[in-house]
Amino acid sequence: MHPIRLVVLASLLFGASVFLRAQGTGVVVGRVTDALTGQSVPFASAALYAARDSSIAGGALANADGTFEITGVGRGRYWCTISFIGYGTWTSEPFGFGPQGPQRKDLGNIVLEPSVEALDEAEVVAEQSTMEMLIDRRVFHVGSDLTSAGANASELLTRVPSVDVDLDGNVSLRGSSNVQILIDGRPSGLSGAAGQAFLAQIPSQTIDRVEIITNPSARYDPDGMAGILNIVLKKNKLAGFNGTIQVTPATAGNLSSSASLNYRDANWSVFSSLSANRQNRYAAGSILREQVLYDSLQTLEQVRGGNDINLSIGGRVGVEWTPSEGTTWSLSSNFNRASEDEFESRTNALVWGETEANTVRLNYETGVQRGWDLDGGFRKVFDGNPQHTFETTLRWSESLGDSNQDIHEENTETPTLEFDDFNDQITHNVRQVLAIDYVRPLPESGKLELGWKSNLSDQSSQFTYIESDSTTYVGGLYFPWGRDTVDYTFNYREDVHAVYGTWGQDWGAWGAQIGSRLEQAFTRAQLSGPNAVPFRNDYFSWYPSASLSYEADDRTTWSLSYSRRVNRPRGRQVNPYVDDSDAFNVRTGNPELRPEYTHSFEVNRLWTRDRWSISTALFHKRTTDVIRHYSTIDENGVRQSSFINLSSRHDEGLEVILSAPLWKASSVRLTGDVYHLANDAGDLEAATNAQGWTYNLSVYANLALGKEWKGQINGRHRGASVTPQGRFNGMQSVDVAVQRTLFDRRLSLALRVSDVFDTREWSYAIDLTDFHQESIHKRQSRFAYVDLRWSFGKLEEGRRSRGGGGGGGGDFDGGEF
Repeated sequence: MHPIRLVVLASLLFGASVFLRAQGTGVVVGRVTDALTGQSVPFASAALYAARDSSIAGGALANADGTFEITGVGRGRYWCTISFIGYGTWTSEPFGFGPQGPQRKDLGNIVLEPSVEALDEAEVVAEQSTMEMLIDRRVFHVGSDLTSAGANASELLTRVPSVDVDLDGNVSLRGSSNVQILIDGRPSGLSGAAGQAFLAQIPSQTIDRVEIITNPSARYDPDGMAGILNIVLKKNKLAGFNGTIQVTPATAGNLSSSASLNYRDANWSVFSSLSANRQNRYAAGSILREQVLYDSLQTLEQVRGGNDINLSIGGRVGVEWTPSEGTTWSLSSNFNRASEDEFESRTNALVWGETEANTVRLNYETGVQRGWDLDGGFRKVFDGNPQHTFETTLRWSESLGDSNQDIHEENTETPTLEFDDFNDQITHNVRQVLAIDYVRPLPESGKLELGWKSNLSDQSSQFTYIESDSTTYVGGLYFPWGRDTVDYTFNYREDVHAVYGTWGQDWGAWGAQIGSRLEQAFTRAQLSGPNAVPFRNDYFSWYPSASLSYEADDRTTWSLSYSRRVNRPRGRQVNPYVDDSDAFNVRTGNPELRPEYTHSFEVNRLWTRDRWSISTALFHKRTTDVIRHYSTIDENGVRQSSFINLSSRHDEGLEVILSAPLWKASSVRLTGDVYHLANDAGDLEAATNAQGWTYNLSVYANLALGKEWKGQINGRHRGASVTPQGRFNGMQSVDVAVQRTLFDRRLSLALRVSDVFDTREWSYAIDLTDFHQESIHKRQSRFAYVDLRWSFGKLEEGRRSRGGGGGGGGDFDGGEF
């Protein structure tokens, strides 16, 4: 690395370390008693957590009379938990110490309920709030989401505010598809179409929470222009043997099932899960196209229909070993296998001048996807301080896909013209990740983070298909001539090496953090076969980040943040393979795509009071070298689609999230955002500098319907928006669910209906010179599910590692990116 770059990094990390703040003076006190006897509970454990990042901020053991005192608490917002063996854990409402006001918080008389496991039964665990709003992220707990029963990860993400998933499984955040998706805080070896299939194979019942980080610091990978979605899988947090069995049959012959078995003691934690799914759904759509060719109007009406059956099985197994205080080793593996059997028919009615033609195109596709991840990790907590850690992570990911597509096309005229075609593909992706992270507390509430990461990715695609020398328009068909079977292989290699550092400090109610990440990327693209052209693109990038926060009082927090991020072209975007499964709409990739960069600014305000909270965010993003889907029309009227770099784009908007209590344990969450999009196409033809406003609305209601009953309603509306070549017309859907618990809540029975009004569909318009197209795409989305879940085992709260402060045990919880 160039010496000047090292100097820049060192300056950012250490140059401001002279700033200090006063020692915290806040005090938290309380008294712990038994709910049945009213007597004191001596030696109960009190733990104080910072709301900013959920880190341990202090702790104490109760005295013989049940009283406790936590001293030296700085200004900020916190919550407190009280726990003791044989009792359920008590959690306080959030509270805080501001620059003005009392510096003492009395939690009063805290009553602990004896837990059910004391009677050798399964523990009844109080459900967490469905959403936590922290300074740098929003956390959505989905373990209790009834409207996700029987769903997969892709379907579950559609229930998370500000997140959308289209019919092809592409995920977007605040209208941008440039979002990085992590599994347990680490990138998967899957990307592109393979990554979409992987998300579809993760059952929702194996997911603990989804974290949204819209403006990450330099510690995090810079991939994802809109931010990061981290899917955290469930892990064993309880002592002893325990497990869960779940079966979810649904209409249309769909079925989802899973089982988990876990064990944990003072030194070992073993967790495992297995799931199997069958998905059967129809697909439908239509296209209406009008264009002028050779001074004559051509009209195409296309109607599509078909069916898709997916079978998948997946699992996870892992172990964590804590041989000594503050030291943890971990090893885990995920695996999955999925098969697909798809049929689609497309009928085309074409009118060109005085000529009319009707054709039918039939596509039969079968495929198999296999993948696995292997993770190894080591974590060391120094001196019992969870803020002073060293961690190293090693991951190997691999996926293999094999698909076979047979195509038959004919017209319905006399005499009949027909021909057959095929496309066979084999894809192989390998990713290796090695990361080292070090966190050290600095005097007076400062923190230093340093790290290094290498991410090596290799994608290989092999194709066998029929290529023609030319085509002739005959009877509504583009009839191929000079056909021959062609084989070629496309290899894409990307190696990214990075070092980062961040420094943070608090001064009373104020807090600040700056960071820097330096990356060197090496990319290679090689196409073997006809028209092979090698391509190489190496680039160095700097990704700064900064944030400033202010806690006005114990209810209101402000934050200002900035980061520079990147979207690297990958997968289908760079693969030059020509997909002509629809003769009127041909798709291909562009291996010469450049990465796009964005500057992201965000201002947040969080207000909380009891069970009420309002989160507002103002954001502005400016992106250069925007990667967009781009279409042109050739001389035969065929739409040729690929990817290209546009000049720039900027968007700005406002997002508001309101959480409010209803009756008893019921609550409602309302989310709304409105933002402005503006595209600058530069000198690119067939694209415009389109701009306009769009909005999204969602409501999530959690309803207590009695002691054993509860219900949920999840509704979403996505507003229309502009694109450089047209518009998206908007979409809406509503899911409902009701649940009944039995046998001391060890058995639960839920009924769910997705997309109750069958309105979830995607429609687009494309407007070019002498060309207009309206399209509608829909996959079956209305299903009825019956979810049965049985929990068993003796579940006891696992003891915290001595000196770990709650984190010293080294639980690899997906929080370290």
